[in-house]
Amino acid sequence: MLRVFEAFSGVGAQCMALRNLEKEYKVVATCDIDESATLAYYHTHANNKKSNKKYNDNKKKEFIINRGIGNKSRIMKMNSETLETLFNAVDVCNNLGDITKLEVKDIPDHDLFTYSFPCQDISSVGTQKGLDIGSGTRSSLLWECKKIIENKKPKYLLLENVKNLTTGKNKKNFNDWLTYLEKQGYTNYWKIFDAKDYGIPQRRPRVIVVSKYGTCHTNLIKNNELKVKKNINDIIDFNEKGWKKFTPKSEIKGNVKEGCYAFLDDRDWKRNGVMISKVCSTQRAGRTGLKLIKNENGQLFERKLNALECCRLMGYNDSDYYNMKKGKLSDGQIMKICGNSIVVNVLMNVFQNIYEEEAI
Repeated sequence: MLRVFEAFSGVGAQCMALRNLEKEYKVVATCDIDESATLAYYHTHANNKKSNKKYNDNKKKEFIINRGIGNKSRIMKMNSETLETLFNAVDVCNNLGDITKLEVKDIPDHDLFTYSFPCQDISSVGTQKGLDIGSGTRSSLLWECKKIIENKKPKYLLLENVKNLTTGKNKKNFNDWLTYLEKQGYTNYWKIFDAKDYGIPQRRPRVIVVSKYGTCHTNLIKNNELKVKKNINDIIDFNEKGWKKFTPKSEIKGNVKEGCYAFLDDRDWKRNGVMISKVCSTQRAGRTGLKLIKNENGQLFERKLNALECCRLMGYNDSDYYNMKKGKLSDGQIMKICGNSIVVNVLMNVFQNIYEEEAI
């Protein structure tokens, strides 16, 4: 059984992939400071399990705040019901919180460490502040992972991030990181994966680095045969209304045939024009306004993607969306979580290789 520590865990896409593969695993700890992501993880994976700790409200608040999770002033004002849910989410999922405050003694032993650190400062549409050591950027949190790797020596490591990590001014840091892992005794494999090649109609090129401590017998990034391949009709929620007449903002690139649907992206219309395709543009956490377009009797209509459709574009099960909704997360929160997440199908491909390596 693989024991897993999901740092920068978000909604737990790694856990979703392992669950879908129906392999033996156990998540021994998570690590995230975002309140919405913490609740999403809990409602998606923990089956509403309750904490065994008998804390009063003040001690619950102290417990959460000491881990650096959420907004301190908001937590201090929480009513008992809301606080109880967040406390259960943190404790049951063993969310260790702020990685900069994390002490090695508090980290359980684990076999697989996933550390897909924030991309905001290295993404092509992000701040471009980089990830230099000591820079204080969110992306520089990568270097906080050294204390975990050096002291716990997990058997496997998995990193996912934007492909910009491997190019331009970020390339040196990327190569330095790979060299560091090699000096720690790891064998590294890396590749640019795109969700559209793994059964999901979304263009989402991302680098994945898989490392094994010691010698490896399997190519940990090789492609496996697709078991699930979805198209746009598998993504659309046909119960959703709100279609309106399409009025293009700029030059249209692509088309949609009579009686058919396509994805529409006019978020960056001044620079890229209006793009119409059977494959969706990359979902982003900060710009969630992706749309659908349909041709009905020669007339074009558009509407925004809803949160369920955004989840499907990340390879989530529909039940994952409905569990988050039962947990009172808003559609806006869910769409932001999707934009920050990893496509489950791509992770499933990588984890299949790890389990194959384990079987040797």
